[in-house]
Amino acid sequence: MDKALLRSRTARTLTALTALLLAATLTTACSSKSSGPSGSGGSAVSGGLGGDDASPGVTADSIKVGFLISDIGKVAASLGFKQANYGGAEGQTKQIQAVVDYVNANGGLGGRKLVPVIKVYDGSQDSPEYAESFCNALTQDDQVFAVVFEGQLQNNVRPCYASRKTIMIDQGLLAKDQAEFERFSPYLWSATFPEYGSFLKGQLQALQSQNWFAGSKGVSVIALDGDVGRRQAAQTVIPFLASQGITNYKEFFIDTSNVGTLGAGSSTALTGTKNAGLNRIIVVGGARILPIAVTTPEAGDLDATTKWSISSFDSTVFLQDNPDSVVSSTLQGMLGVGFIPAGDVGNNQLLPFPDPANPAQVLCKQIIDNAGATPPEGIRTNYKAGFQYCDGALFLKAVIAKAPKDLTAAKFRDAAWSLQTTDYRSSLAFNGSFSTGRYAYDSTVRVLGWDNNCDNPTTKSKGCFVYQGGDLTLQ
Repeated sequence: MDKALLRSRTARTLTALTALLLAATLTTACSSKSSGPSGSGGSAVSGGLGGDDASPGVTADSIKVGFLISDIGKVAASLGFKQANYGGAEGQTKQIQAVVDYVNANGGLGGRKLVPVIKVYDGSQDSPEYAESFCNALTQDDQVFAVVFEGQLQNNVRPCYASRKTIMIDQGLLAKDQAEFERFSPYLWSATFPEYGSFLKGQLQALQSQNWFAGSKGVSVIALDGDVGRRQAAQTVIPFLASQGITNYKEFFIDTSNVGTLGAGSSTALTGTKNAGLNRIIVVGGARILPIAVTTPEAGDLDATTKWSISSFDSTVFLQDNPDSVVSSTLQGMLGVGFIPAGDVGNNQLLPFPDPANPAQVLCKQIIDNAGATPPEGIRTNYKAGFQYCDGALFLKAVIAKAPKDLTAAKFRDAAWSLQTTDYRSSLAFNGSFSTGRYAYDSTVRVLGWDNNCDNPTTKSKGCFVYQGGDLTLQ
């Protein structure tokens, strides 16, 4: 691709991805829907987080839960990017209401009514200040017991909710390892995504087993500049490389707080990769790093033998469905692991939908369809947002059903750790479970790689991601 054209597309992509990768997050109806929040106040976590204190949003007959919808349709349309069509904010609201109605018709939350609160998050306005205003509104004005969200990438989001003693069901691409979950315990949970440390180990093992390192001249480790990224680079990636006898590597850390630092950091990291003669790239931490990096002109300057790692944290469907924004050479040999078909392979691979082996997926699709909330075309990718809502609500239902009536965050934690595999299953992931000491849905994964010969139904051209082989269990 012409460098000048690539640079102009890079600027456009940086802006778009900031909004697009906020995507789908949960909200509901019943109470009034608002397009913007109110409220004020700080967000710092001070002292111990507690967990035994009385929880907000809980009454004798109801529990209030916040859901966030990321409104990105207008941004995507104006920039010409292809993305999953969830039906817009209105369609997603209907899907959430369907899930809420199902929960309330089937015992509610431990016998209490689920009272939803809708907030619509405008992805084009994403910033620490904007994100905090939603936390303030949900915790101070609405005083919810829990909030279900996806796409909240700002660093101040989780400290804000935790400081307000609000349970977070975090369904997003920002990686969270065990130390991060413990930092915010008992408030931070994931009903779909696995704990990142075990996931990254599984990804590295899969790369090794697939001979991805063969022909390596050295490894570039490009990581999120934050506690999780730095910790996992030091504690997981570097020791793994050492175990494989790989001593030629360099680390690069990228500030992902805004598009400027994302773009500049990606360019610097790839220039450093080229100058060091490295031809394998491992991205750590998710948070938009890989989709930004592969759009930069510097990505086209790398050694012709360069191969990239990939995972469910790296927005694979966006890459395959917007090929004109990606340096095409970066896709060659791209390999890793994934666990969410709707986000990994889209509609390009012949996988059953709904999958009869996943009763939660069958149920969530049925809930949405029976309510007349089926997303456009009724295809797997377009159900992703609705299934995120479904996972969040059904996880809350399963946990609270096992908790005592005097519900607190600590008692919620203990109940979650008592879940059996028959109590809760994600509709999006392959499989998983909770256990004592774990805050994330530890799932199975599959090897995920780029296939030049795959028929992509979105672009009507060749090339897409496919799964290779069966399930691999994370340790």
